Amino acid sequence: MRYLKSMIVLLEELEKEEESFHKVIDKTVDVIRTGGIIHILGYGHYNAIPMELFFKPGVLSCINPILDISTLYPENIYKANYLEKIEDYGKNLISNENIKESDILYIISYTGRDFIAIDACLEAKKKGIFTIGFINRENSIKPSKHSSKKNLKDLVDLAVLLPGPSDELLLSLKENKDVRVGNLGVLLPLLVINDILVEVIYKIEEIGIIPPVFRLPINEKNKEINKKLIDIYKEKIRGF
Repeated sequence: MRYLKSMIVLLEELEKEEESFHKVIDKTVDVIRTGGIIHILGYGHYNAIPMELFFKPGVLSCINPILDISTLYPENIYKANYLEKIEDYGKNLISNENIKESDILYIISYTGRDFIAIDACLEAKKKGIFTIGFINRENSIKPSKHSSKKNLKDLVDLAVLLPGPSDELLLSLKENKDVRVGNLGVLLPLLVINDILVEVIYKIEEIGIIPPVFRLPINEKNKEINKKLIDIYKEKIRGF
């Protein structure tokens, strides 16, 4: 259980980001309360994060996953690698979405230097959209090779800095210490965003609003609630 024990240590370190968590929660609650949408950008392996948070029992129905299937490595690793290194490619992902100023955009980039994340953020800011970045703390101080020379941390409206090694790998082997294992890149941001969204749901209830959360479709009442939630957001979320 060495990986899990090491992960627990990292999760405890997240207490240092408590202030940022509260800011993200409060902003997200305001967006939902006023009818806005939470857009979550996915590309490469990060496609898994918005997919996991979309259209499932217990999750918010006002989440729009921005997926880029072209950068899925199982499709073609060379194509995905190439697209991730093209400047302005991320701009298109935002331009093609129905994002309003009343919405919010979550951007995950463990390195803080991914071209897609940086370009998506720059495009979102042109549209007046509030952006939140989830970035590894060690990487957040490193400049990118993007023409802006900026790290995502310096561009987003609010950054949540994640603990952990800059290379995303949590452990080294005993004998072959140069062999690193135990990837954090997708898992840690997903845990953090899940935690934030759960707190958002609780806070929405505290202010007297029934949270727009999908229910387990185990009876007709819950099925009808889910249908109504889809109808509310179908004009704003492509998947509906």
